[in-house]
Amino acid sequence: MNFIFDIPATVFFGDNKIIETGKLLKGFGTTKTMIVCDQAMLDLGFVDKVVSYLEEENIEYVIFDSVMPNPTDLLVHEGAKIAEEKKIDSFVAIGGGSVIDSAKAINILLTNKGKIADYEGINKVIIPTLPLIMIPTTSGTASEVTSVSVVTDTKHHKKMVIAGQFVGGNIALCDPALTMKLPKSITASTGMDALTHAIEAYVSKWSSPVTDALALKSIKLIMESLEEAVTESSKTSREKMMLGSVTAGMSFNSALLGLVHSLAHPLSAHYGIAHGVANAIFLPYVVEYNIETFGDKLKPLAESMGIQIYGLDEKTLADSVVNKLLYLSKTINIPKLKSLNVPKEDFKMLAEEALVELSTMTNPKETNVNDLIKLLEKAYLR
Repeated sequence: MNFIFDIPATVFFGDNKIIETGKLLKGFGTTKTMIVCDQAMLDLGFVDKVVSYLEEENIEYVIFDSVMPNPTDLLVHEGAKIAEEKKIDSFVAIGGGSVIDSAKAINILLTNKGKIADYEGINKVIIPTLPLIMIPTTSGTASEVTSVSVVTDTKHHKKMVIAGQFVGGNIALCDPALTMKLPKSITASTGMDALTHAIEAYVSKWSSPVTDALALKSIKLIMESLEEAVTESSKTSREKMMLGSVTAGMSFNSALLGLVHSLAHPLSAHYGIAHGVANAIFLPYVVEYNIETFGDKLKPLAESMGIQIYGLDEKTLADSVVNKLLYLSKTINIPKLKSLNVPKEDFKMLAEEALVELSTMTNPKETNVNDLIKLLEKAYLR
């Protein structure tokens, strides 16, 4: 047995972990930090909290609040230019995956220079980056515990995956209380993103006993709590969702992903569809496509999803897994592909782009353009 397991960040998990921000930055020798966020973080007062903790430690700061969903190369180039002009020596990212991915990319450019497209792929970042503290406010991407940043290439209309050494941040402050006021739609889509991470990591060609254990724990936590987090937003469900997201991120950081992400990336890049929504749309159909390869992993997967496995033959068990994913998406109001104005005549182009995505490499079943077109058509028709 041979495997590598790694996560880049130290995780602080629990209530009010955000109060550690200033002290931890001070420990890095920080004098001037850049707070990377979006407008929502300002409106909710989360940035003000971070600022107060920085001021307690006499740390200067610059706020970069221009982040939008599906962050672009233009955005991170702008952020890096400001960071260089202001002589920033560390970063704090507070927000969802788009914010944390943006902070990672800006950090890369500040130390490694050039364009973010120069670092697309694995282990292209050579020079160590500056200290980065990440404070997630959604339970989905788990960017706070991964060595991955995803940035949209505006020229070629594609998602660039930048991964490997020096991409991840240093510390993740995971405070479930920061997710309590998330809108239902974002709770649903980010939750399905986390579930996709866990399932794809579990069946990935690069999975290991360690990533399997984390993935199965994540699936169980999410299946137990996502519907409640969407409808009632209880403290318990939010805590389970954040822990499920973090453990899924720990799993896929080493195991990588599969065809759900391969199909989702072009969809988001071309049509601006939220990443979690795109993942949720394809998850049941990709699982159905791959399930013949699951073998001994099918029963533990079904059991972690809350399916009664005793007495079920393999075909019934497989159908139960797919149907439960379809039911969950319907229950939490994930939109259907047909409602998102994606032209059917673009399916071939989307399939061709999905085929060369990094995640296709670790999908458990080999694929081709025709099979990917069929997956797009199935998701569109149901």
